[in-house]
Amino acid sequence: MITNLSGSTVNIAGINVADGKSITASTWDESVDVSREHKGLWLNLDSKLNSNGINLQNVSIQLPLRQIDLDTVNTNIKNNDKWGYLTNCSTFASKIWNSIASGSSKVDAGSINTPASLAKSITKVGEAESYTLLKYNTSSPHHDSVYYGYPPIKSNNNN
Repeated sequence: MITNLSGSTVNIAGINVADGKSITASTWDESVDVSREHKGLWLNLDSKLNSNGINLQNVSIQLPLRQIDLDTVNTNIKNNDKWGYLTNCSTFASKIWNSIASGSSKVDAGSINTPASLAKSITKVGEAESYTLLKYNTSSPHHDSVYYGYPPIKSNNNN
């Protein structure tokens, strides 16, 4: 999840996001009904699923982004619009984080990338680096619509 705290509208993952709003970026296969339109990058799907009663448990660490960091994140989101068994959601999340993290702040999704391995690594980094370690359900003031792909296409499943 990327939250805009800049005081003005900024472009995150190809969408203009107002100050105080967030975008979730993740990759999905077709296993979730609303993701049948696209296999790969989804924006705000995590937030939509959680608001529809699907309980997505997350572990996260947070890091402030400078504009140069956001530019790097945006480039990596753009270049990773894919999902596969060996390039799954944990692969995507670790690539995005590691593109701006330094040294011991980098996370590891495992030799075969899995969400469980990544969660364990995030927890370890969060505790070692004294980051704010968060365990929560995905919910935040977010951009209202769900999009897929890059450039973002508004999903037909925005109910």
